[in-house]
Amino acid sequence: MSFSIDDLKSNVKQYVVIKDQLEMLTTRQTDIKNRLMEALEEHGETDGKGHKIIDLSDDSIGITQIIRQRKASKTFDMETAERVLNEKNIYEKCITMVPTLNEDAIMAAFYDGVLTEEEIDSMFPTKVSYAFLAKK
Repeated sequence: MSFSIDDLKSNVKQYVVIKDQLEMLTTRQTDIKNRLMEALEEHGETDGKGHKIIDLSDDSIGITQIIRQRKASKTFDMETAERVLNEKNIYEKCITMVPTLNEDAIMAAFYDGVLTEEEIDSMFPTKVSYAFLAKK
C-alpha cells in the first residue's frame, strides 16, 4: 500500500487523536469502575462465596447485577515453609535439587575458547520485535 505524504500525515493525525481519546476513555472507565467498587463494598450483599452483589432494578441497560467478585489464590511462602520444615527437622527430605545451566559458566567457557561464537549464538538466539512510535 503506498501513501502520499498528505495521506500519511492524515493517518498519523487520526492515530494520535484516537490514541488520546482511548487514554481519556480508559481513565474515565477506571474512575467509574473504582466508584462502583466502592459502592459494592459499602452497599453490596455478600453471597456464600464472598462476592459483593448489588441487584439493579432496571435492566434496560442490559445489566441486571454488578458484582465485586472475590478471587482467592494460594501462594507459596518460601520463608515460612523453610522455617516450618526446619522446625520439624524435615527440611532435607523436602528439597529436590534441580540441575540448572549456569550462563556465567557458559560464557566463561566461550572466553576460554572451549565454545565458539557460533555455538554461543545458537544458545542465545537474538529475538527481534518492532514497536510503533509517534514521536512528538
